[in-house]
Amino acid sequence: MTVRHMPVVRRVLGEEHWARLAPAVRRHYDLSPSFAEDMILDGVMEEIRHAPLIKPWLMLARWFKALVPYPGDNVPVKVRNRTDPTTPDSLYWHRTFSFPDGRVTEFLSRMEPAGRGQIVEILRFGVGIRMRLSVEDGALVFTGLQHCWKLGPMMIGIPNWALLGDAVIVESPVSDDEVRLDFEIVHPWFGRTFSYCGRFRM
Repeated sequence: MTVRHMPVVRRVLGEEHWARLAPAVRRHYDLSPSFAEDMILDGVMEEIRHAPLIKPWLMLARWFKALVPYPGDNVPVKVRNRTDPTTPDSLYWHRTFSFPDGRVTEFLSRMEPAGRGQIVEILRFGVGIRMRLSVEDGALVFTGLQHCWKLGPMMIGIPNWALLGDAVIVESPVSDDEVRLDFEIVHPWFGRTFSYCGRFRM
């Protein structure tokens, strides 16, 4: 298998770190860019939390189909990951949150390699975040390095403090077919600005 035909996360991590992932986490990201493949995860976000001061930003983020504009507890979520052989450097994400009161919101993005051990997650209109990938006790850890804005071939860096803060995402194994996701953004001046956590089954 050539590097370009490897799953995006495997390519970024390298073989040694990829092998250290727990089987459930590795299975989630084991989508070949050589084919149109799908992975569906069904789960529940146990809690979604926002700091009051970012509410205006989250309303704006709805236009980007980014994050989740509403707080809540025990929110059903469907995650669809897919690959497309016409864009082999991309892993696509489509997250659908169905709130108990009938509101439905989507969080769309794609991930691309961004150098050794790094990945960039890009939203609508080219806004994104560059993250370092690592493996800790079988879990996949995404650590935000900086936000960015992709304009054609250019990538303009934006310091984390200028937006919501420093993001950390941890996807850890629960069983052979279930994973747990913990996502938190902490601003250096304002503390925790956004978080959600939940469990998902493949």
